[in-house]
Amino acid sequence: MKKLNLLIAGILLVAGYNLIWSQIPATTASPKAAGEPVAPLSNYAASISGQALQSGSWDNISEGFTRRIGVHDVTPAYLGRCQGMIVTPDGDILMQTSSNGICISKDQGATWSVVEDNDITGRCEHGSAFSIAYPYNGRMAFFCYDGGKWGTSGGMSLDGGKTWEPFTKLQRGVEFGDVDWSARAPQTIFAITHEPEYSIISHDGGRRWRQLDKSETGAHLRYSIGLIDENKLIRYNAGKDGGIIEFSEDAGKTWTKVADYQVRARAVVHYGSKVYWTTTKGVITSSNGKDWTLTGDGAEGANYGPYFGSSDKEFIVVNDKYFLKTQDGGRTWKAVANLFKAPDIFHDQANYSFFGWDPKRNILYASGLGASIYKLQLP
Repeated sequence: MKKLNLLIAGILLVAGYNLIWSQIPATTASPKAAGEPVAPLSNYAASISGQALQSGSWDNISEGFTRRIGVHDVTPAYLGRCQGMIVTPDGDILMQTSSNGICISKDQGATWSVVEDNDITGRCEHGSAFSIAYPYNGRMAFFCYDGGKWGTSGGMSLDGGKTWEPFTKLQRGVEFGDVDWSARAPQTIFAITHEPEYSIISHDGGRRWRQLDKSETGAHLRYSIGLIDENKLIRYNAGKDGGIIEFSEDAGKTWTKVADYQVRARAVVHYGSKVYWTTTKGVITSSNGKDWTLTGDGAEGANYGPYFGSSDKEFIVVNDKYFLKTQDGGRTWKAVANLFKAPDIFHDQANYSFFGWDPKRNILYASGLGASIYKLQLP
């Protein structure tokens, strides 16, 4: 029965997964051993702002460690290797694994360790299954599901990943969510469960959850989400009017249309009092959840990010061709690298990708569900 359940879960993962954004096209390369460079997957003749892109190599930095702790080659394959990734602006890499939970590297992947006494096991299915408070002060969260005998729905750290407070497991767990980073020790979490899918909220740091909309049946929800504070919630409703942003001032009891952008990421990114979202038109931002502004042209179709650097003026996003960087808050953009898809990602599906950026050392990171972590040193 256990094998049958795993088989069914695998079939559902492949057949039922429906991202809002389009699948990222890229060719693949065969996986390399740890430390061996992986050639760029594609070299685009086009460039942005007249800047030709240098073709560097991506290095596998996690394989030796994942083999040592027994999570490299496992069955089913989507529970192996990296299951979720956060790269902090300080350069720490946090890797979530299915059976060992959170692991950390403080030296750009040269060495790794398992964080003691953490139970954040399971899997993060895509690059919106984490949240980080910018400007960075050690606060972050992972959202995950299918973890362990008892498992969790992820967890939150307020001290740079040293300790983790787990979220209580509901259903199979949480696929993605957002945290009220306006509070120093956040209590409000807005999230979507994984198969069956329900919109849920917690006002006690993820200890207890309640379903927001009792009319939801558990069928696929075409929502992306965010929040401003404990009462102000945001959601992108892809199934209504061709896609609209809706806002609630009463913790999800009622919703009002506020914008027509077509959102790509599943959750907002926070910088101070502002939230950011990637859309088909580029990066948009809001400080109240009602009023949204496009930062500028040049980042159309961005799927992932922003990943912030030293200020809210400096950040990177990822679209279906490039890693794009801005140094003026999104008004102008420069391509700094071609898109890279981890060659060992589950089912070769780029929509399971994870990305990160170390702004102090100018290093890009890429991984994905069931993949190793790779890094690229930028000039």
